[in-house]
Amino acid sequence: MDEMLFLTNEIMNPIRQRELRIPLTFICFGIIKGKMYTHYRNSKSTFVITNVEKPYGNEVVYGGLFLCKDFDYYSRILDAYHVCSMSTLFYNHIKDIHHRENVEVTTIKFNSLIDLAKLKYEEITQVEAETYVGNLNHPNISKRILCTNHTYRIADGIDVNNFKELYREVINGEKKRN
Repeated sequence: MDEMLFLTNEIMNPIRQRELRIPLTFICFGIIKGKMYTHYRNSKSTFVITNVEKPYGNEVVYGGLFLCKDFDYYSRILDAYHVCSMSTLFYNHIKDIHHRENVEVTTIKFNSLIDLAKLKYEEITQVEAETYVGNLNHPNISKRILCTNHTYRIADGIDVNNFKELYREVINGEKKRN
């Protein structure tokens, strides 16, 4: 079974995808409603939450929309990477670090990273996709979210380095095709 995935962390980086041997086909860039935080186990990793209780600041998270063929097989690798039980238990366990959930993704189109930084992008359409979100019941995730000085919050809602790597590969792929 094929599945649409919306990725916002280092898995959107094509280099990391090749390292993990996960054959994801890039569809387009997109946004979801949520907030992004740095991970407790790796400061270069990020996670998102989608059920925002206290709206403040930016509530948009940027990422890439991918098609994962043979998702029944690759979901186990992705779930293991994210410490998620969905592929083995068929539900999100309360002790998981991340939960896999369906989200509404708004696909976007922009001409350059500079345009994106200036929020000059066009919203195209909305699609359903699976994504990984932080489990609010996990003590280390909830500590990050409840931190009062917002040290761990990524206010821009974008994992800059991994997003840039994906963007570069997409642009280079378009140049090669033309």
